[in-house]
Amino acid sequence: MNNVYALVEHFYENHVDAEKILAQEIIEKYLRKKAWHGADDAELRRIWQAVSMLITYVEQMNLYSFASLTIYDYQEILYRLAQDNQDFPLQEDCVNAFFDIVEDFYRSYQKKYGSEEDLSYIRDARESLYDNGHFVMPPRRSQDEFYTSLNHQEEVTEEDVDHLNDLLDNLLTRIGRYFHQKDFERDMDRALLLYSGPECTTLPQKESQSDEKDTFWLSFWDYFLFDYHMIETDEVPLRYFFKHEQENLTIMEQDIIRDLLKAKFTVFYVVGIGNGFATCRNLFTDELIDLPDQDFMFPDIEHLIFFGHLHARGVMMLNYVTSLPASGRLRRRMRDIILRQFEIFRCQKPDAVLDDFFQRDAVVVRHTLHIMATFAQLNVVPLRKMPKPLPANPAIRQSFEEEENILREVAYRMGYSLFSGSLMCKLFEDYMSVADPASYPEEMPAIVTACLLSYGKINDLGFERVPALYSMFGATKEDVYRHMEILRQRLHCTKFDPRYLTEEAFVTSLYVN
Repeated sequence: MNNVYALVEHFYENHVDAEKILAQEIIEKYLRKKAWHGADDAELRRIWQAVSMLITYVEQMNLYSFASLTIYDYQEILYRLAQDNQDFPLQEDCVNAFFDIVEDFYRSYQKKYGSEEDLSYIRDARESLYDNGHFVMPPRRSQDEFYTSLNHQEEVTEEDVDHLNDLLDNLLTRIGRYFHQKDFERDMDRALLLYSGPECTTLPQKESQSDEKDTFWLSFWDYFLFDYHMIETDEVPLRYFFKHEQENLTIMEQDIIRDLLKAKFTVFYVVGIGNGFATCRNLFTDELIDLPDQDFMFPDIEHLIFFGHLHARGVMMLNYVTSLPASGRLRRRMRDIILRQFEIFRCQKPDAVLDDFFQRDAVVVRHTLHIMATFAQLNVVPLRKMPKPLPANPAIRQSFEEEENILREVAYRMGYSLFSGSLMCKLFEDYMSVADPASYPEEMPAIVTACLLSYGKINDLGFERVPALYSMFGATKEDVYRHMEILRQRLHCTKFDPRYLTEEAFVTSLYVN
């Protein structure tokens, strides 16, 4: 073949169904445009190699269009490219070059023939090859594997649904046994306290048989697996389990967990039911979501609000969903209150988006919705001016690394999380940025102690009732009190100061008048 256009011509002559998937005219026009902008023949051939593989795969799998391709299809396409081409190793640079080509083509193609959703599937496929920022090519799947094959079924049979539910139940039972091991006792106890809140005095016994017990534990496990942050690593337990047990999971189990990890905490309400689906609206984005209507057969459904973890694409759509009574007016008030809480959260992370808030403090949102559904007029966010956070100061962090390590160690030994320790260190850094440098060397024991006690006071931890803390680092009580007062005045700290608010204290603050 003399050039890429001859390759294209030969391909379409030998693939009679290719024209239905992608018109020859479209790809040729795209290639000419790339050539006009300076692409040489080698680059044009690489583009055609990628696009022709997409067409061939769609044709062989009896799919309808590029929009039918899932992340698992793209992974298989990569394996086929590597199998057919020695110059395409399954390495990060080659794989990303492929996705760059396909994404650029889709971006041009979708303006007239496709949709923005096609592009989002490409991005999902690229992201599926990364685990916590590290490139990982997943194992190759067989074409008849049950779980991934569900992506291409127009209608899933009742038997398939039962089989899928059995797979999920068995997997979640296994995960539950894993976290009931002795190594996770501290995390389980802390998670139960966070989930139950300060006003809960007793928990439903697991041995008892009641709808209340079932609802409590199903909802708790939904929170624990997806939203709780572990003490030592700050990871959500489902990701922790996947990281540590991946080698002991089948490919199908790995796929199920990967899909579950894509689920996002979502608050929504139902706006209509029909054609086998409940049409729901995201309370915060106004996005419409279609969910199977058999899961939403509630009386008076127009006066309910729902929250849980949804995965908009792929097989796993949702986990356990909680419903609460809420009129349209109350839903709007819930939205306003939670958006004010989001502004409180941004005192710690000024550039945060709402998903960041839900990822860190979904337990606060859960409590807020429960409180407002029960006591509709309760104001769960005090109206006050938000303090302006001080910018990070890397020089201070570097200069006082030893002191910060001490604070983190003390926080851990007292049962506080990695995240709580980082907030304690931020308080220390902020104080060091406004304190008198002349007092640093000789008064450092008092400064560290003052930061520890001030942090406890801000988060209502009762540190001041532990006398041993005052002399832990060899400081006098007078020096500690002096620095606590300077810290309070210069940083304008108050109880439940949002700049240094832990997850526990954020929940507690909802119940304090």
